[in-house]
Amino acid sequence: MKKSKYEKYIDETEIIQIVSDLVRQHTVNPPGNEYLCKEIVTEKMKRLGMEVSYYEKEPGRTNVVGKIGRGKRSLGFVSHMDVVPPGERSLWETDPFTPTLRDGKIFGRGTLDDKGSFACAYSACKAFLAEYPDFDGTLYLVAAADEELGSKLGIIYLIQECGLHFDVAIIPDGGKMNVSIYGEKGVLWLEIISMGVQVHGSMPQLGKNAIVPLAELVAELKTLDLGDKYDPAFDGWTMNIGTFHGGTNTNMVPASARITIDFRLPLGISKEQVLRAVEDKIAAVKRKSPDANFQVKVLHETQPHLSDKQSLIMKSFDQAAKKLGIPMEYTTMGGNTVAKDLFFAGILSVVHYPGDDRLAHVPNEFVKIEDLLLGSVLYAETLEAYFIHQK
Repeated sequence: MKKSKYEKYIDETEIIQIVSDLVRQHTVNPPGNEYLCKEIVTEKMKRLGMEVSYYEKEPGRTNVVGKIGRGKRSLGFVSHMDVVPPGERSLWETDPFTPTLRDGKIFGRGTLDDKGSFACAYSACKAFLAEYPDFDGTLYLVAAADEELGSKLGIIYLIQECGLHFDVAIIPDGGKMNVSIYGEKGVLWLEIISMGVQVHGSMPQLGKNAIVPLAELVAELKTLDLGDKYDPAFDGWTMNIGTFHGGTNTNMVPASARITIDFRLPLGISKEQVLRAVEDKIAAVKRKSPDANFQVKVLHETQPHLSDKQSLIMKSFDQAAKKLGIPMEYTTMGGNTVAKDLFFAGILSVVHYPGDDRLAHVPNEFVKIEDLLLGSVLYAETLEAYFIHQK
């Protein structure tokens, strides 16, 4: 990496302390309890001279927003304080909520996603404000709630009900150190319920087993095809059958069974197209099993989006990366971040991780300390490019 004037402001000890303090707070969503991080992030925001505000749509689901500056041009960092469950504890080498430093890494749930990223964003703001305390603009630092389960109590609430708005955003919540995300696929979650008739397991001929036709449908779905007519910025569509539940006892013919399916859809493939393809597969099962009875429900959906790679924030970020000698790649992904909610509210974002998105949600999640340091410098340089140099 090329040298930057911001390096001298980056405090490694402070970054490690912030990450560690936040990871110790049990903010698994659900239930969230993001209020546990309130005092930690507030103290850091106030140290920057920020005006701090709190917003809760539900008790304990605290969003903390720091703001500094009065200029017209504005930028917001949005990190989230909720985390996913640790999963199977036996797969962890350390306690997921006891931050552990080893080999230049911090281990624990949320060290990268997204508490380490908050520390990185804070550190960048601190460095930038040290160089430009009277910059012409407004800078926001957001510690949001509820990102892992859709942001209805987080950034969506802040935008739609609390009036939060800034021109552009940096979302440290996806990609890699040398990979930035400018577009995200849409999400479509379906639930398919198979209905049968419950009877005693010793007389199955008197009932209708709900599991068997659903299993046949799963086999049919393996050949589902949505075609290849989609925006070339995306790498295609995906389908994952995430759950399969059915029956209550071994000695009972099950009256119902259900699966849930997660589709990730690029621009050019619609919900209606998916539903037609699924109905075709259901029809194929019914031709073989006329008694099959299915119900299809949409559980959740978002739309795909693409940001403008020539936007002011993208140019600022790219300028900073080039200045530091980071060979940045720009791509799209199947995951969703708050960048999608911001996009449809008219706010373009850069999505980038000070680390590696393959480490999010896994056992033994960790973040490299050197990545948090480099990310802090990269984001500080981006702030300078956006507020000081871009016209």
